[in-house]
Amino acid sequence: MSWKSILLTALVAALFGFVGAEVGSRHGAAPEPRKVTLNDTINQLLVQQIDLAPAQKTSIDAINARYTHQRNQLLANLYMARAQLGGAFSENMSLSEPTKEAIGQMQAIVGDLQTLTISYIVDIRSQLAPAQRHVYDQKVVEMLMRDAP
Repeated sequence: MSWKSILLTALVAALFGFVGAEVGSRHGAAPEPRKVTLNDTINQLLVQQIDLAPAQKTSIDAINARYTHQRNQLLANLYMARAQLGGAFSENMSLSEPTKEAIGQMQAIVGDLQTLTISYIVDIRSQLAPAQRHVYDQKVVEMLMRDAP
């Protein structure tokens, strides 16, 4: 599959997404509720159950900004890989080599997202005092087990 096909597929998908959002908003469709992210949940935990010092808040804000930026980059890559998969699959409705490559790329990105998530949890933990870590550890494990498939 050429880069032109991939680019065209991505542009068409983006255009239809934009048009769908525009039409939906003009016809009074209720906006989709914002998905609660991991860092939303962790920050809620930190605010509600852990008393952070100002220096901790500053460090955690920097970790959140870095995590959000990296996560958004990976999600953008995942959307592009999904478009590539759609293009490959539409050209040959089979498990062709381009389809397998796109699937492999998506799997690698999802793995990178999972690694980033664990790194984020550990980075936040490193900013906490031992007594704070106890509460944090317990709540994070509960959250991970609750959200398990």
